[in-house]
Amino acid sequence: MGQQSTDMAGRGNLNYPQRLHTIWQFALRVVMGAYWLYFSSQKWVDRTWVNGLLDTAARDNYIPIYRELLANIAAPNAGALSLLTAVAEAAIGTMILLGLFTRIAGAVGVVLNLNLVLTFALCSCPWAVSDFPLVFWFYFGPLLLNVQLVFDQSSMKYGMERFITTAQARSDGGSSTYGK
Repeated sequence: MGQQSTDMAGRGNLNYPQRLHTIWQFALRVVMGAYWLYFSSQKWVDRTWVNGLLDTAARDNYIPIYRELLANIAAPNAGALSLLTAVAEAAIGTMILLGLFTRIAGAVGVVLNLNLVLTFALCSCPWAVSDFPLVFWFYFGPLLLNVQLVFDQSSMKYGMERFITTAQARSDGGSSTYGK
């Protein structure tokens, strides 16, 4: 009792469950960053395909107030909205991959994914009717993963936040406790 676990080289406490948890969060960050960058890239060259999707979703959405929002605000402004969405998705993906303000990026990702669930998964649109479980989980799964990113700790060890935290601790005259 009281004896510290060491590896073969005599280094300090290994704490394997914490390391595995951090590695899992890092892997999740890489996947979700790539997810957001991929979907952003789909809107950089041609965004006209978004018009038809929004028109259909506005007409066939199950939630009356959301249907009105889509019909009166989103569909008429589909071009500007899709450009804004592409920029937001690119910013989220980049921040998540770099480990820079990961929790904020995850929270914005939750809002965007919730919007996608409400718009495209909860409507009587042809794609949702033909294969509802696939469509629902296609949007709801990333929503859950973005919630996980709100609680991310890996960016403090494997991301830009580590450098920001270390620099801030140095300027405050203290020392960083992250990455030890």
